[in-house]
Amino acid sequence: MATLQGLDRGLRALGLISLAADGLTVADLAARLEIDRAVAYRIVQTLEEHALVSRQGKRVRLGAGAATLAGRFQHQLVLAAQPVLQQLADATGTSAFLTVAHGARECVPVAGAQPTVQYGPILVGYRIGVRHPLERGANGIAILALQPPLPDEPEEIVRARELGYSVTSGQLQKGATGIAAGFEVPGAAGASVGVVAMHEFDIEFVAAQVREAASRLASLSSA
Repeated sequence: MATLQGLDRGLRALGLISLAADGLTVADLAARLEIDRAVAYRIVQTLEEHALVSRQGKRVRLGAGAATLAGRFQHQLVLAAQPVLQQLADATGTSAFLTVAHGARECVPVAGAQPTVQYGPILVGYRIGVRHPLERGANGIAILALQPPLPDEPEEIVRARELGYSVTSGQLQKGATGIAAGFEVPGAAGASVGVVAMHEFDIEFVAAQVREAASRLASLSSA
């Protein structure tokens, strides 16, 4: 099936702009898309009319409309993820949670689920909507592990990238152990799904359940 060239170029332009922290000039955009600069100007003007980009001087950056769409997507992802989180919580007997990156340095849990049957004497209640640094907690480390390796990065991130999941203990709550696996989310810096508990559990079994949940959520977010 043939694609619509104008729409294709506009979406590609939006993707390129979203990946540039300082934005792009129209000349940069034209060069990367391998199109005439006049065509690039029309693309930018069209995206600007829909508030998907904004021009600040000569540079083009994402606009408020992109943030609005991202917020709607996050809401849809949370609704779709809830059954997956509940199944993960019930399978592992732990509190399950979904976390998304918030900017370049923080992450925020956006949804959670508690097991129907409690396995231990203490149940961890994850605080939804409270941001914390990416480098603290299994959920943030799992998101960082999605990124390309960097020189001198913490061993926890290296290990999480190798294993496909992260494990931390006591970083966000004393005595609590967390396991999380990251997955790609269109239009965002990344997300993770994981569990946290105060009681002992089989790490390998739980990690397998967490990775399976991450795979299912990745499929939902890209559908």
